[in-house]
Amino acid sequence: MAGIAIITEACIDTKDRACVDVCPVQCIYEYDVATGVLFSEDEAGSGVVENTHQPSPDHVAVFADSLLYVNTEECTSCTACYQPDVCPVGAIYPEEQVPDGGPGSKYNSEDPNEGHDHSFFVQLSRDVFAD
Repeated sequence: MAGIAIITEACIDTKDRACVDVCPVQCIYEYDVATGVLFSEDEAGSGVVENTHQPSPDHVAVFADSLLYVNTEECTSCTACYQPDVCPVGAIYPEEQVPDGGPGSKYNSEDPNEGHDHSFFVQLSRDVFAD
């Protein structure tokens, strides 16, 4: 079963943006520190902004512009971004499969953070967009 995409800690300081290019609804956002706005593009780096949001300042401050964020209200659960050949660091999971660090956790093959509890990112994804 497909689920809402959640970007986890492997994205921190990586932000490859391949996920942005495959997203059919532009629900993957980057934070612009200079303007204090979350923005999404149709194509990563194009400069053509599709959507913007004012983030919750307290929640976006946790990681600021060091990772990308999925707007869980806009995500259609299409599965495009969490396919193994999209994210080079395995940072994206379906919401119901985000590893909790327990012995039964299944990590994306490229995720360098095996053994970590990524469940924090589920709520963060919601809270950042609570504008």
